[in-house]
Amino acid sequence: MGKVSNLSRLARGTYGSGGEVLDKTLYDDCILAAAVLVHRLFVVPLGGGVPAKTLADTNMTTAGMIPQGQNIAVRAIKVWYAGLHQFASADVLAFYAMLANTTVEILLPGKDKLGEWNLQELFGCCVTQAATPAVAGNNEPHLSPRFHGITPLNTPLVLAALTPIEVRIQHHVATAAGIAGDRLYVGLTGTMQRAS
Repeated sequence: MGKVSNLSRLARGTYGSGGEVLDKTLYDDCILAAAVLVHRLFVVPLGGGVPAKTLADTNMTTAGMIPQGQNIAVRAIKVWYAGLHQFASADVLAFYAMLANTTVEILLPGKDKLGEWNLQELFGCCVTQAATPAVAGNNEPHLSPRFHGITPLNTPLVLAALTPIEVRIQHHVATAAGIAGDRLYVGLTGTMQRAS
């Protein structure tokens, strides 16, 4: 009996007749704008919105919830940033100010917050300082922070099928014009179980 049970366990892989377990990151983005202080992520799925969201923007297939037949144990939050142009010195400082003055919240609508973090913390940056260029025309900061952008959670956040989810980006100071139009991404990464 023990040998059959062990062989049965060894025969199971990631994909099986009853379902599968996958490494997964659910992600969404927002476009920074000087007049917008709150961005709601994970609420507009692929194909929704104007212009329509593509996989470059999000991989959410249902609006604001985990699809039927799936759940995900979120073990980390990922953040990344896509700029439109090369930063001038003022843009570097505006970016650092945005990190310091922005919070990220994970919440279930109608419930308490599941977590709240400063964006600078999520980027993994403990120093945000740019020095005056030593050479004219050099726009690179001379004291460059090392960004990591992956923050493990102390306790996994398990989101069951049909669980409503929202990530809220809250800017406590208006975004500077120099970085308006840039994209900020948030990913919820962990282990997804999906029915076949």
